[in-house]
Amino acid sequence: MARIHIETFCHTKRVSRGDGAFVRRAIEERWSDSEPVVLDFEGVRIASVSFFDEALGLLARKHDIDTLKSHVKVENIDPADRQLLNRIVLARAKERRMDAADGSSPR
Repeated sequence: MARIHIETFCHTKRVSRGDGAFVRRAIEERWSDSEPVVLDFEGVRIASVSFFDEALGLLARKHDIDTLKSHVKVENIDPADRQLLNRIVLARAKERRMDAADGSSPR
């Protein structure tokens, strides 16, 4: 099981879309692994919509939530960050469902 410790992996780069894309690419590289990627947020507070949207929101836009949950596990995340992440993932999942209903493809 791949474990990405965000503090070590990102160092201080945990705010921008580019920072989140760095994490998303690491997840996508391991997407076909039999075990989920674990994102370990121990010791960090993100509080960045841009970071979370780019890292996980775009994956929720592409994949249903159950698939996302089977490929990515989030551990040791600050409760406020968890709420923010959940809102972003749910919003992107809703966009995905709306596009599917009207025949659009994900952006």
